[in-house]
Amino acid sequence: MAGRLKFEMWRYESKPGEFNGFKSRFTDGNGKYTESWWSNPSRSIDHAHHAYIADRHRNVKSGRHSDFIKQRYKLEMSRLRDGQD
Repeated sequence: MAGRLKFEMWRYESKPGEFNGFKSRFTDGNGKYTESWWSNPSRSIDHAHHAYIADRHRNVKSGRHSDFIKQRYKLEMSRLRDGQD
């Protein structure tokens, strides 16, 4: 049985107290995940093409995956930028 899609983001620090951007993780319906680093991300990636998202997360295989990530990314960035992490 396939699982649910999951996208999460968090602040990334290569050393304690040294902020280096954000990391994201996309888990597909088969439970496989990939991670990506974002040095200075925008609040939204609504404008991003499917190929851009698939390049960041190699397990993105469909427009449904891309749309899911775009929606969740916006929510995660809003949460992170507002300091709710």
